[in-house]
Amino acid sequence: MAELATSPRYRAYLDHLISELDRAMVVAQAAKAKGFDPRTEVEIPIASDLAGRVEALLNYKGVADCIRELEERMSREEASLKIGDAFVSRQFGETTREEILDHAIRASMALLTEGVVAAPTEGIGKVGVKKNDDGSEYLVIYYAGPIRSAGGTAQALSVLVGDYVRRLLNLDRYKPREDEIERYVEEIKQYNGIQSMQYLPKDDDIRLIIRNCPVCIDGEPTEKEEISGYRNLERVETNVVRGGMCLVIAEGIGLKAPKIQKNVAKMHLDGWEWLETLISGTASASDEEEEPGIHPKDKYMRDMLAGRPPFSYPMRKGGFRLQLGRGRNTGFATCGFNPATLHVLDDYLAVGTQMKVERPGKACGVVPCDTIEGPTVRLTSGEILRIDTLEEANKHVDAKEIEYILDVGEMLISYGEFLENNHVLAPPSYCEAWWIQEGGPRHPESEAEAISFVAEGAYLHPNFTWFWDDCTEEQLLFLSDAVAKTASVKDGVLYIPQDPAVKAVLEELLVPHTVENGQYVIKTPLALIAGLGLSYSLEKSATWNTLPPFTNGLAMAAYLSGMKMRSKAGTRIGGRMGRPGKSAPRKMKPPVHVLFPIGESGGMKRSIDNAAKFCNADLSGDMFSGTAVTSGQVEGMIHVETGERKCPSCGAVTFKSRCSCGSHTDAVYRCPRCSTLGLPGEEQCMRCGAPLTCQKDSVMSLRQEYNAALAVTGLAANAIPELKGVRGLISKERVVEPLEKGILRAANEVYVFRDGTVRYDMIDLPLTHFRPAEIAVTVEKLRSIGYTKDMHGAELTSPDQLIELNPQDILVSEDCGEYLVRVATYIDQLLEKLYGLDPFYCAKVPEDLVGQLIMGLAPHTSAGVLARVIGFTKAKAGYAHPFYHAAKRRNCDGDEDCVMLLMDGLVNFSRSFLPSTRGGTMDAPLVLTTTLNPKEVDKETLNVDVMSRYPLAVYEACLTYTPPKNLEKIVDHVENRVGTPEQFEGFSFTHDTQDISAGPLDTMYTNPILKGTTDKIKAELDLADRIRAVETNDLAERIINSHLMPDMIGNLRSFSKQSFRCPRCKTSFRRIPISGKCTKCGAVLKATMHKGNVTKYLEISKYMAEHYQLSEYTNQRIAVTEMNIWSTFGQEEKQQMDLSDFF
Repeated sequence: MAELATSPRYRAYLDHLISELDRAMVVAQAAKAKGFDPRTEVEIPIASDLAGRVEALLNYKGVADCIRELEERMSREEASLKIGDAFVSRQFGETTREEILDHAIRASMALLTEGVVAAPTEGIGKVGVKKNDDGSEYLVIYYAGPIRSAGGTAQALSVLVGDYVRRLLNLDRYKPREDEIERYVEEIKQYNGIQSMQYLPKDDDIRLIIRNCPVCIDGEPTEKEEISGYRNLERVETNVVRGGMCLVIAEGIGLKAPKIQKNVAKMHLDGWEWLETLISGTASASDEEEEPGIHPKDKYMRDMLAGRPPFSYPMRKGGFRLQLGRGRNTGFATCGFNPATLHVLDDYLAVGTQMKVERPGKACGVVPCDTIEGPTVRLTSGEILRIDTLEEANKHVDAKEIEYILDVGEMLISYGEFLENNHVLAPPSYCEAWWIQEGGPRHPESEAEAISFVAEGAYLHPNFTWFWDDCTEEQLLFLSDAVAKTASVKDGVLYIPQDPAVKAVLEELLVPHTVENGQYVIKTPLALIAGLGLSYSLEKSATWNTLPPFTNGLAMAAYLSGMKMRSKAGTRIGGRMGRPGKSAPRKMKPPVHVLFPIGESGGMKRSIDNAAKFCNADLSGDMFSGTAVTSGQVEGMIHVETGERKCPSCGAVTFKSRCSCGSHTDAVYRCPRCSTLGLPGEEQCMRCGAPLTCQKDSVMSLRQEYNAALAVTGLAANAIPELKGVRGLISKERVVEPLEKGILRAANEVYVFRDGTVRYDMIDLPLTHFRPAEIAVTVEKLRSIGYTKDMHGAELTSPDQLIELNPQDILVSEDCGEYLVRVATYIDQLLEKLYGLDPFYCAKVPEDLVGQLIMGLAPHTSAGVLARVIGFTKAKAGYAHPFYHAAKRRNCDGDEDCVMLLMDGLVNFSRSFLPSTRGGTMDAPLVLTTTLNPKEVDKETLNVDVMSRYPLAVYEACLTYTPPKNLEKIVDHVENRVGTPEQFEGFSFTHDTQDISAGPLDTMYTNPILKGTTDKIKAELDLADRIRAVETNDLAERIINSHLMPDMIGNLRSFSKQSFRCPRCKTSFRRIPISGKCTKCGAVLKATMHKGNVTKYLEISKYMAEHYQLSEYTNQRIAVTEMNIWSTFGQEEKQQMDLSDFF
C-alpha cells in the first residue's frame, strides 16, 4: 500500500488516532472474550484504505491486494472492470459461473462506491444465467431496492462490468422479446408514479436501452403494487413492480449514459455504440442552458410542503443575491447567509436547516456568515435600511418594526459548488474583494472619498452602488425629474418631499433613507444624485441631452454619472425551506433499552417491568435450561421466540450467548419442517431441503432473569426508569442481548438501536477552521490534544485565534455532548459490572470527552469512519471537515448522520443483531475506516476551493457565464493538491465569520408556538406577504395543489379501502367481521383511517380560497373535494341553539 503524502505534524496526528484505536481495541477484545456477546471477538474489522474496506465489506479474501495493484496502474473506473479478470481466473476461490459473475459485479460496485454503501451487498439480489430463444445463454442481474444508495454512475457501470465479465465467460448477449420490452416501459413509468424518480427516460429511450443492452436487468419485487400490463411473462419471475431494476435503467443507464460512454471508449468495448443515439436523443431535453446566460428555474418550487416557506421566487427582485466565496463553514453543498437574514425571515432558516435552491445545485445547508450583506427592510416608520448585524436584527424584530423585506440579502456560494454541479458561473453581487482587484486603492472612509477614487480610474465602491439595474429607464427619468424639481441638499443631506411614487423608486434602488417631517432624508446622496444625471445643485447635466439606448438601468446611470459601475444586484437566486435541522438521540419506534424479546407480555409500552409481573396460565412449550416452573398461574413466566443456543461444555440449551457454566454458546440450526439438526455451515436441510433456522418457541422466567440482571448491576428495579424491550427478534440467529445492558442504558437514559449500539443523529455541516471561543473548549485543552499553532503558524495562546481543523476531528452539538456523557457512563458501568474490567471514559462533563474517538456512520452505508471529538457547538448540527463527510459518501445539503462512541461500537455491535431481511446490513458499521485519503472518498470534496481570495479572472469569467472547468488551473482546490502533503492542511477561505453558531438555533417550523398545520400555513403566508421576492397568491395555490389536495384526496381514497386492526394482538383485517371484534382475542377492532384524517385540511383550504386570489380551477377543485367528503361522511348537522348559548 502506497504511503500517504503528509507533513510530519499530520503524520503524528494520524499515528495518535491509530494508537488510541489500538488502546480501545485491547479493552473491547477483553470484554468480548468474556462471552456475553454473540461473538467472542470484535465484529467491526479495521480498514486503512479503500481496498481494505472492499475486502472487509464483501469478505473476499485477497481482493484487497488485487485492487491496490490495479489502482497503481489505472483509474478506479478501469480497475472496476479489470478486476473481473481476477475473478474469471478464480483467484479468490470461485467455482461456478454464477459465483464468478456475482462476486465480480459486487466487488466492482464496492470499488466504485468507495467501499462505503450497502449497495454491493444489499442492492444486488443475485446473478443468474438464462437462455435466449435461440438457445444461447445470457447474463441476468437481479437488482434490489438498496441499489439506490450506489448512485446512478455505479449502478450503470455495474451493468458494464457484467457485460465485460460475461464476455470472458463466453456468454451471449441478452435478446429480449417484444413483450418484455413493453413490460419494461410500463413498469418504469408505474414505478415513477409510486416513488417519483430523479429522471424518467422517454418510452423510446427505454426501448432503445432494453433492445441494445447486452445484459438482462432484472430485479426483486420491491413495491406493494403489481404491474398493470404485460403480466405473467415466461422469463419475468414476478408481476410485482421491481424498484431496483427501474432505478438502474432510468437513473443509471438513462441518466448517466455519457459516463458509460467514456468508460466504454477507455476499455475499447464494442456493442455499446447505441449510447450515442441515446445521448443525442436526450441532450436537448436535459441541457437547459446551452446558450450563454441563465434563466429562471422553478424546479425547487415543485412539491411545496405546507409550513416550509419560500424566501425568493426564481431570479426575482429582492431575492437572494449571489456572492462568490467560501467561508470556513461553507462549501461542500452549504451556503452562507448573514445571521440577520436568518432572523429577519422569522427564524425559519436556522443553522443547519436545509434550503431547496434554484442553482447551482438542488439544495444547500444553511450556515451563518457575518461578512456578507444582510437584508434590506422597510420599517413601520417608512425608513429603509440594510441590517448587517444580528444585534440590530434582534432589536427591530423584537420591536416588531419590520414592515416589509425589500431584499433578503446575499447568499455566499463557492466556486466549487459551480464546479461540482457543472453549472456556468454567474455574475455575483459587486463586492469589495472584486473592487480592490479592479483598482480600488483602499476602503473608502466616506462617500466623497469613494467618488474621488472613481476620478482616479476605479469603479464606484459597492457600498455606494445602488440597484440601478432593478429600475427601468422610465423610473430613473421620473425620479430624476422629481429630485430636480422638489428636492434640496443641506449639509450634504438630500431631502425629498414625501411622494409614494418617489418612494417606490427609492425602494427599487434600495437607497437607505429615513422619513422625517414629511420628507425622505438620504444621508449618502452623492452617488444617487450623479446616477440620476444631476449636479450637486440638483440641476440636470448635459448628458440628458444625448441619451443613447440602454440595455438596463445600470448602463443608464453609468452614462449619466460618467462613473464606472458594476451591478450590485448580480444574480438573484430562488430558495425555499427544505427539511429542518436535527440534533437528537437515535431511537427505535417505539424507543427501547435492550434487544430482549418479551412478546405481548409487556403491553403497548414493551415494558419489561410489566412483563416480569405478568401472570400466564398457559405454560405449554419447551423451557430453557435453568428455568424453574411450578404448576398453576406463574408470575413472570412468558412465551418468547428466541434463538436456540447450546453450550459446548455442559450441553445446556439456552437463549444466552454465555452459559451459566461460563462457556460461550453456539447457535443451533434446525429444519423447521422435519426438525433435523443442521451441521455448522449448512444452510439447507440435507434431508428435505428446507432452509435451516435458528429459533425456538419456549417459556422463559423473565422475573428470574430480571432479578439476576439487577443483582449483577447492583441496581434496584425502582431506581431506574421503566425498562423497555422488544416484542420479537428479526435477526437470523435471534440473538438476545444481556438484560444487564438494558438496565444500565435505562439507568443512564440512553436508547439502543437495532444493532446494539447507542447513537446520536445530527445534520452534517462542513468546517475547515475554528476558534476555541466558539467550541466551548479551553486553549489549554486544545494544546493538550495537538492544536499548538493557529492557521498562520503562530503559537496558540488566545481563544480568538483561527485554527485549521484536522480532517478527522469533529464538533458535535452541545446536546450531543451531554448525551454522549451519559453513554460514556453507561459504557464504564457496563465494563465494570458485566465484564469485570476497568472503566474506560470516566467522563463527568462534556469537556471530558474532548480527545475521545467516535465512529461516524451515514444511513444506507455500511462503513463507519473513525473521528475524534474536539469541541461542541451551540448549533443543532455536527460540524466536521469535508473529508470526513465525504468518507461517509455524504455532502452537507441537509444530510443527516449519526455518531457513536468508539467503545460502544466495538463492544456492543454485532452482525447477529441485524435483521435478516433485505437491507438489514444497511446503516451498520460492518467495517471501520481509520485513515482518510482524499483519493478514496467521495469525489465531490475534491472540488472544494481553498483560496484566500479569488483572482480577478474568476469575477470576469462570471460576467460571461463561463463554465467553471475553464478555471480549474487558476482556482486552487483540493483536487490540485491530491498526492502532496498539502492535501490535508494549508487550506484557506475567502470569507470569515465571527461565530459558526450565530443566528437562530431552532427553526420556527418546529416551534411549539405553531401548534398544527393550520398555524404553520398562516405563519408561512404572513411571512410571504412581507417578502418582495414572493408572490403570496401563487404560494397559496401551490400549497393547496401540491400538499393539501393530494393529502385529502388520497386519504379519502384510503378511507374507502382501509383495513381494521386489533389494538391488543395487532391482527389486521381487510374486512371487518360482523361482530366488530377480533376473531383471535375478542378485542374491539379499530379503524386505521378516520374522518379527521380526511377533513383535516379542508377548512384551511377554504380559508385560503377566501383570502387569496386562487385560480378558478383550484377553487372548483376545493369545492368538488368538499362535496366528495360530505357525500362520504354526510353533512354535519347544525345544532339548534337557544338564548342560553349566548350568555
